[in-house]
Amino acid sequence: MRNKTDKNDARGIAQILRTGWFSPVHMKSREAHDIRALLSCRKALLNKTIDLANEVRGLLKIFGLRLPKTVQHGSFDDLVRPLIAADEVLSQAMLPLLDARVAT
Repeated sequence: MRNKTDKNDARGIAQILRTGWFSPVHMKSREAHDIRALLSCRKALLNKTIDLANEVRGLLKIFGLRLPKTVQHGSFDDLVRPLIAADEVLSQAMLPLLDARVAT
């Protein structure tokens, strides 16, 4: 085909359909896309939560405060807040991070 036009494209598609020179394509359902979107959002939130926890750990390490290697998800806040309560500047810097982590 010399000129690419809608008419010529339609002729080409019709020729392919007549000759059977195509393979059917599986199309995912709406429900599959919905589930994939939910899982993708959940994974993104989990990654952000881990990033915030690692940022808090790194900042505490600078000030000589170390957390245990394994801290359960629900007790992270309860462990960190008393550590930073004594230092006003440290608490002002970290409380927004902890609040954002709780919100996610």
